[in-house]
Amino acid sequence: MRRFGAIATILVTFLVLLAVAQASTTSSVTGAQLTASFKKSTGDKLLVNKKASYPGHFRAYDVGVQTIAKKGKYGTFTVYLVTGADVAYEVNDLLADGHTGQLGTPGPGKIYWEQGASAFGDKYWLAKKQYGENVVLWWFTSSAVKKTDKTFKRLHATLTTATK
Repeated sequence: MRRFGAIATILVTFLVLLAVAQASTTSSVTGAQLTASFKKSTGDKLLVNKKASYPGHFRAYDVGVQTIAKKGKYGTFTVYLVTGADVAYEVNDLLADGHTGQLGTPGPGKIYWEQGASAFGDKYWLAKKQYGENVVLWWFTSSAVKKTDKTFKRLHATLTTATK
């Protein structure tokens, strides 16, 4: 019986060490890493959007005042950096359909699409995509067509690099 107890103790210790090792190798990104990488890739500063942030859950970032030049370069977007304890839950919540609350099936490029209409009745598509473990991009199309363009591709390249 003592032998079984010793083996069980060794096995539990091994599993705990394995879990710690896996947790330390996840690709979680900090706010400083995200903003520094964005600045290095684009030359523009990523700013915290306090109104779109949810303390204890996620921090929202964008490029600040939406000038014509910035809109031409990036379109309209928000990058969410999940900071909560349950990263997987928060990421799924950000990717889920805002109307149903359900996480659907991603399309090509692992993009979750959601259709909406502005206050003026203009139709748009919202592309939602996860980067790394704790970053989610929300990018709004500039038309009623469900497709990415050069502004999305620029953000995609930048966020892919930032979360490696």
